[in-house]
Amino acid sequence: MAPQGVRVRTTRFAIMAVLTLLAGVLAEAAFAHAAPAFRLALLADAAGPAAAPQAVVSGARAADFRALATDAAVPFSRSTGRWLRVALASDWSAASPPLLVLRGARFNTVEVYAPPDYRPVPLALTRPASDPRFSRGSLVRELPADLRAGQPIYLYLPPSPNPARLSVAVDALTHYLVRDLRHVRLIALLTSVQFTMVLVGLTLWAALRERLYGYFLGYITPQMVYLLIVSGELYELPGTDLAGRIGIRALWIAAAVSAPFALSFILAFCDLRRMTPRLARLLAALRWPFALLALTAALLPMAWIQRWQADAGNALFVLSSLTAIVAVALAWRRGSVEAGVFLLAWIPQSVLTALVAALLVLRQPLPAWLEYGHLATLAFSSLVLTVGLGLSTLRARRERDQAHRLAEHDALTGAYNRRALLARLAAALIDARQSAQPLSLLFLDLDHFKDVNDRYGHLVGDACLKAVAEAITAQLRAGDTLARWGGEEFVVVLPDARPDVAVAIGERIRRQVAALGVRVDDVPLELTISIGVAGLVRGDDSPEQLIQRADAALYRAKADGRNRLVLHPSLVAMVAA
Repeated sequence: MAPQGVRVRTTRFAIMAVLTLLAGVLAEAAFAHAAPAFRLALLADAAGPAAAPQAVVSGARAADFRALATDAAVPFSRSTGRWLRVALASDWSAASPPLLVLRGARFNTVEVYAPPDYRPVPLALTRPASDPRFSRGSLVRELPADLRAGQPIYLYLPPSPNPARLSVAVDALTHYLVRDLRHVRLIALLTSVQFTMVLVGLTLWAALRERLYGYFLGYITPQMVYLLIVSGELYELPGTDLAGRIGIRALWIAAAVSAPFALSFILAFCDLRRMTPRLARLLAALRWPFALLALTAALLPMAWIQRWQADAGNALFVLSSLTAIVAVALAWRRGSVEAGVFLLAWIPQSVLTALVAALLVLRQPLPAWLEYGHLATLAFSSLVLTVGLGLSTLRARRERDQAHRLAEHDALTGAYNRRALLARLAAALIDARQSAQPLSLLFLDLDHFKDVNDRYGHLVGDACLKAVAEAITAQLRAGDTLARWGGEEFVVVLPDARPDVAVAIGERIRRQVAALGVRVDDVPLELTISIGVAGLVRGDDSPEQLIQRADAALYRAKADGRNRLVLHPSLVAMVAA
């Protein structure tokens, strides 16, 4: 079961996302203004030579146009081109010139025939910008400032397999520039978020070289390219001529390349192979169809793939998304915090992506809130997942530090173990030689400890060992090292300690242990400890030699009656001096 705190935070984030989306819709309505009235008509039969541009533009087919609602979205036809006619309901009288604004063409080209010369001007998302004043949020053509009522503007929609519906509007230049600036700001914000997350992912991968960060980078980098393609801003960058020439194929490639990395990232980030092994195997298998789609989109002729590529990709996306959401939800229910973070990041993106895919399949227009909302969820997903990666990295670091501590410390007493002692003693010897400072060593052994274990049991013996370790630690200086050598034996490394200082510390420890109030069944248990002291004598002393001399001094303390401290003979003269 997932922690209650994670569920509460997830619910709060979901509410914030809904409120943000609602605020965007309200803001769009707040900035709306009354557009100039115009009339829209569609040529009833656009096939054959009679629909040639000259015949249409000259007015010879004027009677064959049929009126449409001005808010109608006209779909591109797979088999034939279509002609639209736009005309103002009244003479243009605004201070700024009129603009013809076309939305929803996506990767299709629209040819505009406008007065005064009715010369065809092709407009497309992927073509070089015809007017640098405008972004690529819409296809825009400035019209004459003296445009009269009924004066026609013709639009030709070539045959296209791409599911798109064209919306037409006429707007004043000043009004459109205000809205276009808002569009540019929003796209710049979303792109900046995505680009920043890509840099973060690249930095993490370069620094840590872990596969998870490589998956994340492979996931969000094509996703950023997807955002740039959909917004049209990719085609403003130098060196993107090829992407412009291949049109919608670039979008398919970006989406198909991102998907296998996304599934690999989900498997690793949410630990699905352990949490939900069966669904994890299905997700792992779904990566290969996406890779095949990316390959076919890049290599096969457009005529071969245009009829099934988009539908196959959408179906595969729906299947993989549903499988991933179910698997991640199960992992979250089973306690994975990372799975909860991923649900928060991915559900809004998946829902809006599914809506976009459904409307495209049904050849329905995309409302502005859905277009912007979809792009916003891509950036939101990258941001949340980057934060989740950071939290996961911190947790992994804490676990690593904890494992490192467990590997170096005795589990019962918390003191260093023998292996860690030897490493620290070797380092202390090097420091002592380089700085010409003394170094002392205490070897300590509890007296008659076997009798304690035999009489009272190992649980009491363990309690005594912990109490003794605490008593020793209480008498040590900062920088001293306590280690459990084994059983009831301890070793203390005393850097920068002369033999007399070591003796003083050892005597304090001996008295502290003797005064311990360990009780068994309310009966005080008397503990004593014997101590051997050794120190650095020669410059080539090794850790093993120091321990051997301290152990020899300890053996003498035991032989002399226990509960005493004995200095190794090599240090006696130094203390006497």
